[in-house]
Amino acid sequence: MLPTERLDFSAITHRPGLTLPDAARLAVWVIVNVEEWDPRETMPRTVLTPPAGGAPMPDIPNWAWHEYGNRVGFWRMIEALDENRIRAVLAVNGSAIGRYEAIARAALERGWEFIGHGFTQKNMQKVADERDDIRKTT
Repeated sequence: MLPTERLDFSAITHRPGLTLPDAARLAVWVIVNVEEWDPRETMPRTVLTPPAGGAPMPDIPNWAWHEYGNRVGFWRMIEALDENRIRAVLAVNGSAIGRYEAIARAALERGWEFIGHGFTQKNMQKVADERDDIRKTT
């Protein structure tokens, strides 16, 4: 479905003004991504340039930076969010809920909302059966 088939045009100059709760002037939406990448597949995006211009398989350097986030970075972020009483949203791959159960549990205990973020982290334009991926994710 094209965006034009589901979203009517609406000029911002013809919409009612946005009123935030408690007359707040700023809204911030904190979304924490938790992804599971298959190291046997081509990385959907890379942070580190592959050595010698090639794409090694498995791409351990780029796989490792995401894994660091799940093992260390997430827990540092959750500590900062807790200290500031900020409830985030967890954008999570369906497969990551089982693989990183402690992360999912920590978010659930804090009352975070969960957003389906595909079944595993991959280039969604190359997924053969989108509906199946959505079904597995939910």
